Amino acid sequence: MQVALFEDHHWRNLLPMTLTRATFDVKVGARTFFEEYAHAGREPACLLVRSYLEKVTAERHRCKVNPASIDSDAIFVNGLVHPATIDFARLESIAHTFAITHRGRVLVARLAKKATEYLARCVEAGKQADLKKLGAEKSTELKGDAEGVISDAWDIIRFLENSLAVQCAAQENSNTGLNATVIGTASVVVEGAEIEEGVVLDSRRGPIYIGPGASIAASRIVGPAYIGPETQVKQFSIIESSCVGRNCRVAGEIEHSIISDYSNKAHAGFVGHSYVGEWVNMGAMTTTSDLKMTYGDIKMSGATGTKKIQTGLNKIGSFFGDMCKTSIGTLTYSGGRIGACSHLHGLVAGDVPAFTIYGKSVGARNVELELASAIETQKKVMPRRGQSMSKAYEQMIKDAFLMTAADRKKASVRKAKFAL
Repeated sequence: MQVALFEDHHWRNLLPMTLTRATFDVKVGARTFFEEYAHAGREPACLLVRSYLEKVTAERHRCKVNPASIDSDAIFVNGLVHPATIDFARLESIAHTFAITHRGRVLVARLAKKATEYLARCVEAGKQADLKKLGAEKSTELKGDAEGVISDAWDIIRFLENSLAVQCAAQENSNTGLNATVIGTASVVVEGAEIEEGVVLDSRRGPIYIGPGASIAASRIVGPAYIGPETQVKQFSIIESSCVGRNCRVAGEIEHSIISDYSNKAHAGFVGHSYVGEWVNMGAMTTTSDLKMTYGDIKMSGATGTKKIQTGLNKIGSFFGDMCKTSIGTLTYSGGRIGACSHLHGLVAGDVPAFTIYGKSVGARNVELELASAIETQKKVMPRRGQSMSKAYEQMIKDAFLMTAADRKKASVRKAKFAL
């Protein structure tokens, strides 16, 4: 039985992270859901994604992406469903076509050829599939909340601590002979990392993992926490219940957040209950608010960017898309969606469209970041981490720029030169 991971229309709910990557390539804890399937021994045989992400997704993975035909025995699994919630052995024993759905979404299905082609067309267009057109012989609608299913951006924050606890607890302690002070009984795994004297590893609330080639200066890391390979944690940092990805540079305070691969938060400042995409650079003293003064639940804009939705959480920071930049002293209010390739200055009290230079609070007009500038900057940044921009990645940036033009127009972002 082959597993075919597919995106559904909820990719919009996870913006800005999903503008530049498939839903199953968004980190939920220390791993993406694609990585969770591979970790569970169920690496997908093929992937169905939006058409403009096809080539860049193929570069990220070894399996087929948007193939012309799919094995008739394939089980289609929504890319926002955790593999631990699926009984694959039971599904393998089912011979007929079926669909397991939840609130208008397909979660798991085996489909006939015609329905497979229809689902693929919907995915490639980024549209919602009509469940009636799937024609499954048996359809089961899950009632109530669906366990292990991501529906909105804030679900990543909701599940973060539990995800990290499970992901970082898989190995036995390897903390003997460390210069660090180790507190607690949960596992502390250090694989070929440089740990300076004065580091405190506090595992009383959860396990800690530090990857190969990482370097940790005198700082405090509170579990559950994941520090990726080749990442540098600068002195006097505090990292709590967070994931810092591969080859990052971090400092200051990071709490209950995800810092994705190749990103910099190399100076003082607070990032809390937030998601930071790849190739993001945060200027000194950049700080995210993650709590209202009334201690009430935080609302966020919905998928269309219009109506505010109650998240049910009283702590949410900001969600930064890939390739964002923040200037010195940038401050963001709770629950903001910061679009990919945006540049921020000053106080940011709401959502920011992709490819926007935001300076409203410092007396400047919000203007559109030129596409050529965005690409040229990224071409300069990537070699600093031993990477280079592929043609597919460059084309993805161009496509994302065109796709978000209406968002910038709606937010009155002008085409002009940015000036303070």
